[in-house]
Amino acid sequence: MDIKGHKTILLVEDEAIIAMNDSIKLKEYGYNVIHVPNGQKAIEAANDNKNVIDLILMDINLGEGMDGTEAAKIILKEHDIPLLFHSSYTERKTVEKTEDITSYGYVVKNGITVLDASIKMAFRLHEAHQELKKQKMENEVKKQELQMYEKRYRRLFESAKDGILILNADNGMIVDVNPYLIKMLGYTKEQFLKKNIWDISAFKNIDYSKHLYKELQDKEYVRYEDLPLETSGGNQIHVEFVSNVYLVDNERVIQCNIRDITERVRYEKTLTDNIDEKEALLNEIQHRTKNSFSMITSLIHLRSNVTYSEETKNTLEELTLRVKSISDLYSLLHATGSFYEVQLKTYFNKIIESMLSLTKNITINKYIEEITVPSKSAAILGMILVELLSNAIKYAFPLYDDGIIKIESKTENSRIVLIVEDNGIGLQNDFNITERKSLGLNLVNLMVSQLNGKIKFISGKGTKIIAEFPA
Repeated sequence: MDIKGHKTILLVEDEAIIAMNDSIKLKEYGYNVIHVPNGQKAIEAANDNKNVIDLILMDINLGEGMDGTEAAKIILKEHDIPLLFHSSYTERKTVEKTEDITSYGYVVKNGITVLDASIKMAFRLHEAHQELKKQKMENEVKKQELQMYEKRYRRLFESAKDGILILNADNGMIVDVNPYLIKMLGYTKEQFLKKNIWDISAFKNIDYSKHLYKELQDKEYVRYEDLPLETSGGNQIHVEFVSNVYLVDNERVIQCNIRDITERVRYEKTLTDNIDEKEALLNEIQHRTKNSFSMITSLIHLRSNVTYSEETKNTLEELTLRVKSISDLYSLLHATGSFYEVQLKTYFNKIIESMLSLTKNITINKYIEEITVPSKSAAILGMILVELLSNAIKYAFPLYDDGIIKIESKTENSRIVLIVEDNGIGLQNDFNITERKSLGLNLVNLMVSQLNGKIKFISGKGTKIIAEFPA
């Protein structure tokens, strides 16, 4: 016989000879045996050996005192042990009496073979009962977990500060609605349930609602940043509408999250209106600034026209060029809608075009890269170009006026390089910009320093001026 470990049997038998015989036979079949003669001893043995006894073999007639059925009831009340009645009684009434006590069987005393088979069956039954008990406990734990999740979901659903609709994905019927959406739209729960979403008055545009539902069916997710809805009181509100499809117990459901963004829309409109108002004001300021520069240049021209001094005329002409360079900058800012950055190529081209009126025969060649700089820096760079270019036009060609001036602007090693080169008479041998009394060159020197740059003058067959600034 193949036994996994020795099982211990509590044999309850009042007849000593029968008990001895049964014990010997059971041990031959591989069992450990503990023998007690009566019910009281059986109870004590069960209590004292509760982790040792694997099965109780109980006689019914135990002589004086309690019989086997009474002892069995007391033991089974405290211990989960398979108990098998083993008796010579065969009366129906006695057998039925034991059925109310244990379900492990009743064996008539008739040899060890039948008894061993009954014991094995009792063990299998007990194992099955234990497994069933374990499954019941696991099912109970799962049931409690499900109840907890359901409770948690219900609390989230009912306390959410967004409106929530739950729909049947197959027919679009509303199956649940949370209190927040009821309060938001002013409809009762009954007015929502068992209706299609497009049947709710809040979603008045039926075609649009059906289109929304169709899109959701196809994509399983839709999001509308601003969806207008109407409350039961006729007020329009703006909502953010997010909906997706998912499975619940193999059934597709739709969850719609609806967030009231009416205040946010109103606030955003206020901000937009304020921005539009400020942009209009800024455009007006730019326009007036441009007009102011035009007025200044007009006044300078008027003053120049009535003076007879060539020196005064030249001074006023230089002043006009300086004002014009700043005016061109504001015109460029206004035209491009940029208030903080300027494209140097466009700005320098404007300055050069405005200065072509100073000469008829001098050729100006340009090599200007597209470089973006802050508008404040652009204004200074523009003034430097005006001074250097006007000096070249006025002083480089005293004997003839058909010379060539080359203007180059580029980036090199993280620096902006501005080069103004002519093929004129060149500079005096003792030229030093710091000692010059020329207002224009002094301005150039100051403005180069303001931009943390440096400037150098190279004289030979003409003059080459190189100014460098941090990019």
